Amino acid sequence: MKFFNKLLISLFALILLSSGINAEESKNLKVAIVNFQRLVVESDLGKQYLKTAKSSIEKKQKILSKLEDQVRNMRDKFEEQKLVLDEKARDEKGEDLAYKITELRRKREDFEADVKIEDSKFQRDIMRNAMKAVKVVSEQLGFDIVISSQSPGLMYLNPSLDITDKVLEQMNN
Repeated sequence: MKFFNKLLISLFALILLSSGINAEESKNLKVAIVNFQRLVVESDLGKQYLKTAKSSIEKKQKILSKLEDQVRNMRDKFEEQKLVLDEKARDEKGEDLAYKITELRRKREDFEADVKIEDSKFQRDIMRNAMKAVKVVSEQLGFDIVISSQSPGLMYLNPSLDITDKVLEQMNN
């Protein structure tokens, strides 16, 4: 990971040097690193999400466990009785068991989908919050570039380093 960070910083420096920023300006560039994983785990927003998510998951896990126990009991009873039941009763109990198994599978899938949706919302919220905070801190401390030590990569770039207008002008000439 450290190698990746050094490579990323070197790459940014190379790009900035080749993009029209002179050597003196590049010596004065201030680069910082942010540990995004720590932001997720240690921020108030992250702590609240993790607490809420854990509680929600535990509740849903209890529901799934009860349903799994019901299915297991139904299956055991069915296996014990299937040889002595007449065909119609065996078919009905088999259908009931199949329905319960399908219900369990659907609840498990719904549970997984809910977790993914909540996680996605949280990731969006924490990223939005982190990017705002990184921008404020970067401007206060005078950093030109801020890179995350994990993903998402580039978190802040001083707008004065943006040469898009010059590149567009060159492309359109």
